[in-house]
Amino acid sequence: MSQNDAPDDESTDGVAELTDIHFVGPATAEVLADVEFDATGIVDKSVSYEMLVEAGVNPGVATRLRKEHSLHWSFGGSDENEDSLERRSEKVRGLQDNERAWVAASSGDWESNEPETADVTSGDWTPTGEASTDGSGAAEEAEAAWRERSKPDPVTDVPGVDKRTAEILANGGVTSVRSLATADPEHVADSLGLDRERVAEWRDAARDLA
Repeated sequence: MSQNDAPDDESTDGVAELTDIHFVGPATAEVLADVEFDATGIVDKSVSYEMLVEAGVNPGVATRLRKEHSLHWSFGGSDENEDSLERRSEKVRGLQDNERAWVAASSGDWESNEPETADVTSGDWTPTGEASTDGSGAAEEAEAAWRERSKPDPVTDVPGVDKRTAEILANGGVTSVRSLATADPEHVADSLGLDRERVAEWRDAARDLA
């Protein structure tokens, strides 16, 4: 074996070593073999989810690696959770329309039921004679109350879902309690870079409210 062959052999050995890590396949190993950090640090948690994604690892694979090896989202200091949520929110906003539609479809968006509501409100609505003639405005109040009840409950009504999390979920088409209650936790979590178990907890809590 010549000296010129040595780098290729070392690269091959590095890829083989990386594929020994759970959830690191050949394609991912090829990506990690060229990064500046030691990718074998996945095992001892010295590599973060953010480092993997920025290195070119598929976000879905990075999510599985983060969950399997309990990796940090990032090493951003005391504001790590806040900063990483903002970064993930910005990244998700870059989803192409077809990807956004796919996530929305997997969540059973409540808007699919809007035609029923339209049928109820599109015809002539006639208030009772008493309400329309006594000048009390009861008919208008009743209609306003009905419209208010017909509005979808905001996803922030679900325990554990704050405004920032709601913004991230909205980028995936999950905008109401009902849409979260019918969401597929695995698809939503992988697409938005969220923890599957946490999304499943939100989904279950939403079902209790829906």
